[in-house]
Formats: sequence, structure tokens, C-alpha cells
Amino acid sequence: MRLVMTGFCLVALCSLVVAQDKPDRVAELEKRVDQLEKDNAELRRRIEALEAKAGQQPRAGTQGVLWTLALKSDQKGSAHVADLDGDGKLEIVFGTYFNEEHLFCVDAATGAIKWKHKSDGGPLDASVAIADVDGDGKLDVLSGDSAYGKLYCLSGDGKLKGIFQLPSGTDSPPAVADLDGDGAIEVIAGSMWQRDGIGAVTCFNGKTREKIWERRIKGCVQSEPVLVDLNGDKVLDVIVTSWRGDRKIHALNGKDGEPLWEFETPGNDKSMGMYHGVAIGGQGDALTIYAATCQGDVYALDAKGKARWHRHVDDYLFAPPTLADLDGDGKDELIFGGRKLYVVRAADGTDVWGPTVVTHALDRGAVVADADGDGKPDVIYFDGVKVLARDGTSGRVVFTFDTLLKGDISSAPIVADFDGDGALDLFFVCGTGTSENRGRDNAGTAYAVKLKGKGEGWRTFRGNLRRTGRQ
Repeated sequence: MRLVMTGFCLVALCSLVVAQDKPDRVAELEKRVDQLEKDNAELRRRIEALEAKAGQQPRAGTQGVLWTLALKSDQKGSAHVADLDGDGKLEIVFGTYFNEEHLFCVDAATGAIKWKHKSDGGPLDASVAIADVDGDGKLDVLSGDSAYGKLYCLSGDGKLKGIFQLPSGTDSPPAVADLDGDGAIEVIAGSMWQRDGIGAVTCFNGKTREKIWERRIKGCVQSEPVLVDLNGDKVLDVIVTSWRGDRKIHALNGKDGEPLWEFETPGNDKSMGMYHGVAIGGQGDALTIYAATCQGDVYALDAKGKARWHRHVDDYLFAPPTLADLDGDGKDELIFGGRKLYVVRAADGTDVWGPTVVTHALDRGAVVADADGDGKPDVIYFDGVKVLARDGTSGRVVFTFDTLLKGDISSAPIVADFDGDGALDLFFVCGTGTSENRGRDNAGTAYAVKLKGKGEGWRTFRGNLRRTGRQ
């Protein structure tokens, strides 16, 4: 009832403001209107908090919610949005953690489940990839079983077409491309260490699913393989990082997996190294590789693995770096983070704005899209159970959304126009996801939230299937 009365008061006060001609009276009434709007927002927040505490799902349309979907766990790897069946409408495909352990395909406009695929027993941690991997002209879905190293290949209607078998479990988002330009697609993915402490990165033939080459690397290759031609031979090469291993960035020849170069970052045997992969900017002689380590070191390397610049911050930089021209000057900015969000000049690592404190450390990094409708890029990221977007030029907050739920948002934002209304929307899952008792107490809620901007958005983890960290 108070919400209704507040609305009547707002209307009445606005009418009075129009009728007044004294500046001091107008200013006083505007302050009262502002206060009533704040009271109204606070009441709405309290109601939604009570609903969340009582276990009710947020209502579609509440604070810009397009739809929600109740789950039995959260999501670790990011989703991918695409028109799977060619009907002109988008689908969202995402995997879930312990206690759910399914790959979901939902209608992007409504959240209605179109199909599900159960894993063979492990959580689906790795981010999803959607591409025509076998050359039949239809889109396929790739999703990795974290426990058993099975990279599932499913058709657009959810039927299992085959498995790319990795040597051990995987959290690595697969990269997909025609590496050598012969018209055949390759699929590349990393895997965790085996008993000898050695992990691997494997390149497969997309059509036959046969292994083309495999390179063993000390530690776990949790990172997404990043694909770029480093030596100018017209073949895409592969860059991966080591997690809890040798702390190195590894550049591998795309033809055979042989090392091109290694770059070792500081630390010792107890250092975490790098969980995620690198970002790629520039071309030719200006090509630059950007990496952030859990020890707080940020690097810009040239195509031969030599440092262009290095910066150290007192932070645990878990999230992958992202590149974008935020201010439209033709020069890239680099976005990375951990307990803080950093935006620096890609050319030299000096601050653009921030650092900005993040209440809950960044997990899968930030993306760039127009959130507020001003036609300019914004930096969109998750902080605990909240969504924030900051103006790319100033760092000013231009969009917020609070789920008011328990848990965390552990994946990267996925952005596209889900419902075809011309405005961008945002997908994520908020919830609790642990491996204790196989996640018996896990729970989650998938959200599609409306933004105000337009444009391409950010449809897959790291912006594209070469996983380069930019559009």
C-alpha cells in the first residue's frame, strides 16, 4: 500500500512543481520528489529482499528483469548466446556446477528450457563454445566435463554427436578456428595436471575429433587457449598459461604444438601463476600480448615474448584481461582486476581511471558494451551478487542491478539483444556453488536483465572463439 501511496504523492508533487513559478519553491519541491523516489526505491528493495529470503524468485519485469530460471547450483564457466536453429531467435547455452551438472539451452527471450544435457558425473566448469566444428553447415555446442576431461560436442537440438577426449579433467574454455586456412576447423582445449603434475593443451580435428597434436605443460592449463599468428606464417598459433605450475606463458606453433617461446613470471613453487589466458591487441610489429598474474604482475609482451612494459600491483589478479578502445581515440585501454578493478592505457600501463575497489574479487573479468544507451562503451562486471557498469571514459557508475540473493556471480557477463526489441540484455547466474558433499546445498538463479544500450554486445567468453579478450 505504501508503494501505491508513494506513487500518488509523486504524481501530485510533480503537478505542483509545474504550477509553481517561484524558483525557491520549485527547488524545495524537487528535493521532496527526489526524497520520495529514494523512499520508493528503498521500499522496493526491502520487498524484494524479503521475497529472496523467503525463497521466492524475483518477478519478471522487476528492476528490469526480463526473466529468471531457478537452478540447483551456480555457474562457473560463462555462457554463449547464438541462433542455434537458424530461426532468427537467440538461444543461451550454459553449464552448471555440482548438484545440477547439466548443460542448459534456453530461449534467450523467455528463459524457457529447450533442452538439457547431463554430464557424465562432473560439473561443467568450462565456458561454452558454439560453432560449426564439423563443417556440416549447422552450429554445434562444445562443453567440457570438469572431472572426466570429456569435451562434449552436441548438435543444436542437444543430441550428443561425439566427445573430444582430453587426458584429464578440464576447466579450459575451448577455442575454435581454422588454424591453417585449409577449410577444416580445429578445436583446442587445455586440461589439468595428472599424477605427475603435468597438464596439457590438445589440438583436435573438429570433424573427426582425432588428436592432431598435444603439448604437455607443468601445472594445470585452466586457461582458454588464445589463437593468433605470432610468426607471420599465416597459421594461427596457440598461447596458454600455467596455473599452479611453472608460472609461464607458453606460445606454441599452431602447426604441431612445438614451443615458439616461453615467458616466466616471478614467484616460487607455491605461486598460483595464471588461471586465465592473455589478451591480444594490435597487428604486425605492434602486436601485443597482455597477461595478469595472481601475484599481481601485469605484462605487455611483443610477438616474440619480449616485455614491452611491466607493472606490479598489490592484488591477487585472478580475472583475465580485456582490451577495448573505451574513449574512441583509436588507442586501446586494458581492463583487469582482482580485489580492485583497474583500467590502464594499453600502451604503457598507466592509469586511466580507478583503481576501483571490488567488494568481492573478480572471477571471470569484465566485458565492454553500451549499458546505459549513450552509444559509448561501458565496462560491465560483477561484484558479489551485484551487476555494475561504469562509463568507459570517466569510470562513473552508469548501471547497477542487485539480485539481493545469497552467493556470488562466478562467470563473466554475456550481453546481446535477447528479445529482439533493439536493446541489449545481460545474462548471468547468481548462486552458491561448492564441491562439498557434491554441492548438496548449492542453489542458483539464472537472470536475463535488460540494459539500455544497443550494439553487438559480448556473446561469448573473451569476446570471440579465438578467446583474444576483445571484440
